[in-house]
Amino acid sequence: MDIGNSGQRELSVEDLFQGTTFLADSEPSRFEVLLERVSRNRYTSFVALYTELFQLFPNAPHLAEFFEQAFNLIVPPTREQRLIINDPVFQVWNVLTAHYANLVITKKTEDRSELEKMLFEFPEMLVRVKASDSSRVNHYCPPVHRFDVDPLVAIVMPPSYEFPEDEAVRKQLERSGYSVRFFCDVVNIALLRIEHTWPACREQIKKLVKSIFYLPDGSFRSCSASRFTGIILLSSRDDSILDLEESLVHEATHQLLYHIVEACPVVKEETSREPLYTLPWSGQKRDFYGYFHAFYVYIALVKYLGRVRSRSTDELQRAQNRLLYILRGLIKALPDFEASTEFTPQGRQLLENLAKEVRAQENQYAGLLAISGTDTEQQRLLGLTA
Repeated sequence: MDIGNSGQRELSVEDLFQGTTFLADSEPSRFEVLLERVSRNRYTSFVALYTELFQLFPNAPHLAEFFEQAFNLIVPPTREQRLIINDPVFQVWNVLTAHYANLVITKKTEDRSELEKMLFEFPEMLVRVKASDSSRVNHYCPPVHRFDVDPLVAIVMPPSYEFPEDEAVRKQLERSGYSVRFFCDVVNIALLRIEHTWPACREQIKKLVKSIFYLPDGSFRSCSASRFTGIILLSSRDDSILDLEESLVHEATHQLLYHIVEACPVVKEETSREPLYTLPWSGQKRDFYGYFHAFYVYIALVKYLGRVRSRSTDELQRAQNRLLYILRGLIKALPDFEASTEFTPQGRQLLENLAKEVRAQENQYAGLLAISGTDTEQQRLLGLTA
């Protein structure tokens, strides 16, 4: 059985995770199947929401425009409709509306005003989504934004970033850092270098990253979250184009794992949300799921940095140093995951595939790890490192 127009064989959830990490050097068709499965799940979710809303509002002439436009989006499914349903803004609308609908259905509230507000906003939201989708056509770089944020995205972006409502504050912030146009040029250069370094990774970025927000006043180097999937946030904390390449690959890999989790959870639902784990790279605390996200992303970064070629001697050395630093953290983290009972069966399969990658990288760079480890120890004994 084929899935949509992808021509890919229908896979069970168990088969989907067999022998792959979904990273850019895995079997490309498996990544395409993943995207198709997520797209289909989102379509099904919207249809289910439409059905629930129809039952909640069986005779609601004031919502006629919503029901008409929603029905036209459902039947029949087309490529254009799929682009809309997969748009980050549409997904935010769908999740928020499903939340308000669930509150009413489960009788946790009798107030339908917030739900009806979302339905009233549906036509205008569709107009914005169609306009943004059109703007992405034939653009090498995803659209780069500053304060021209969709109101639905602005709702869900905190605490990652809170857009100031005061226009004077926005104007003042816009005078800091580089202009959006300049930053977009820099991002284009970084993307060209990624394409030259790892073409398959650049292809994944095209399909995973829909929009970039340039927020030089952000408290992060780069950031993303599953509540606004498809959007990545970048500040002005990268010191070089190589650093920006790393940030782009880093956040695109987060997007990839969000898609994997949409297809099938990798961590058990009852797993603690307490920040019980210390990241070996930064020393920051994370819960188990966040720890695994970092582990997954850093495997992708080792693979990327190991492909960096045709650069200046200084840049090649920085790439190698960064690779070894990240790899040491992966080697240190691996036993934590192998001993854990927090994975679902699919998550365990994914971990086993990732563990093979870490061990392969450890073997590949064993000599450099030994040499750099000796240098670090010598510096520590001389009081040169903390």
